[in-house]
Amino acid sequence: MSFLSKLFGKSQPDNKGLDTSMEEVKKSREGYVNVGQSIFPVIKSEDDPRIKLSMANNPVMTEKISDGIVLCYLLDMGNNYEMISKKHLTEFGLTIEDIKKVAIRNLVNKVNANCKIQVMDFSEQNPAIKPFYSIQMDNNLNPSMMLLDEFWETNAKNIVKSDTIAVSIPAKNIIFFSDMKLMESFRTMRPVASQMYDASVPDGIQLTKNTYIRKNGKWILFLDTPEQMEELW
Repeated sequence: MSFLSKLFGKSQPDNKGLDTSMEEVKKSREGYVNVGQSIFPVIKSEDDPRIKLSMANNPVMTEKISDGIVLCYLLDMGNNYEMISKKHLTEFGLTIEDIKKVAIRNLVNKVNANCKIQVMDFSEQNPAIKPFYSIQMDNNLNPSMMLLDEFWETNAKNIVKSDTIAVSIPAKNIIFFSDMKLMESFRTMRPVASQMYDASVPDGIQLTKNTYIRKNGKWILFLDTPEQMEELW
């Protein structure tokens, strides 16, 4: 299902460095990777150990999305991924703005080619429960859907019939969303997400138990306090 094809163009990057093959950039690496088509945005926990380890010598490029989560960029090498660092920018002769532009473009192309919304319905267990939703697009990038503002401002609002959307990203391959004000849905999504986080730990793909609420075009951490609930309502 193509959700964003009418919302995004397919403009090509102007910077010639993005069309440079990895063979030209670093000949010791095997295979051929076109840099401009191989960079993708990914959401990571701000406590990700690989990010922390990189800070001493070659920092991974990050940008805060909300409390507890950051935006990083992955270079798809075919058999594995590399996290874009300052060293990569030097090798490619690019800025972080160049990287972000093509990363979002590449994500949008994946979404347009293969994005499905699944209804998560547990009403057979409890008739009072209302469904929430999951997004399937790419097992390595599903939580990155949080980055596509147009989806949340149009498609997602139309799906949940609400302006107050909650999101859970328990693992690198899972993203759930619901209407925060529909308690029978919201209060079902959060414990399910928590269980999925715990289940993902043995495989090392856990992301966060946090829930995020979209407000004024931004993602804010859900604190589960009466004061915040009153503010969000």
